Amino acid sequence: MKRIAILSVTVLIGIMAAFLILLFNHELQPQDKPSDKPNDWFFRQRAYPYEQINHAAYIEALKQRSELNLRSNSSGNRGQWEFAGPVNTGGRLSDVEMNPNDMSIAYLGAASGGVFKSTDQGVTWYPVFDTALSLSIGDIALAPSNPDIIYVGTGEANAGGGSLAYDGVGVYKSEDAGKTWEYAGLEESRNIGRIVIDSRDPDVAYVATMGNLFANSAERGIYKTTDGGETWENVLFVSDSTGAIDVVIHPQNPDTLYAAMWERIRRPNRRSYGGPTCGIYRSYDGGESWEELTNGLPTAASQKGRIGI
Repeated sequence: MKRIAILSVTVLIGIMAAFLILLFNHELQPQDKPSDKPNDWFFRQRAYPYEQINHAAYIEALKQRSELNLRSNSSGNRGQWEFAGPVNTGGRLSDVEMNPNDMSIAYLGAASGGVFKSTDQGVTWYPVFDTALSLSIGDIALAPSNPDIIYVGTGEANAGGGSLAYDGVGVYKSEDAGKTWEYAGLEESRNIGRIVIDSRDPDVAYVATMGNLFANSAERGIYKTTDGGETWENVLFVSDSTGAIDVVIHPQNPDTLYAAMWERIRRPNRRSYGGPTCGIYRSYDGGESWEELTNGLPTAASQKGRIGI
């Protein structure tokens, strides 16, 4: 009996010693240091086990949500809601446009809240875009020849946080000052920086698209429509990691355009907000051909980033 007790104590001491040795060795092992790179946990959680969120599934989910909202609205069982605030918490506003023929009318685009309209010089506002699939607004453009014609680009191009909440679904168009909207395509553009409209013809418009935020894609650059958004042509493409962040059009000579291209790479664990393909381009023929403007501008890749025009 005594021998068994001694043996048990010996085994117990051996187990404890082995445990202490393992613990000591573990503490001596170099630990992984926290990464100093951005880590978009929100994105990773929703993309798992893949590196990308399925955009087609995302669009389908938005459509299902829209259908559910329409059913709820038509059922008459919504009840009565009263605004309760808060009124002191705002968010990013991506664009404000005024009717050139009536300065009391203005449109406001919210980064993730849709489009609002004012008819009393901004004293009061009301939403006019809530039925759209995406309420993330990149830009608003009013046709100079007919301000009742409005183009809205969804998908905020300033997605510093990188969340899919800022992803867009393309372009919408209204021909009745925002009362009704029709989808006008460019679904894969994802993020839109600017829209400009030919002053001679509201069916001719140009859209600066940044493309997929988290992956290289061909749907980037300057797109042009000549039929009011029925069809689009990519008239300026630099690379699958370089999108168009801005475009301006000459008010008296709409065949002259300037476009700003931005090389932006964003992944869940790294980012780059500049590179050698950033630059300014000019067209004299309505986007048929473009030339890069380099005289007097920085040439080193480390000095080239986002450009505003």
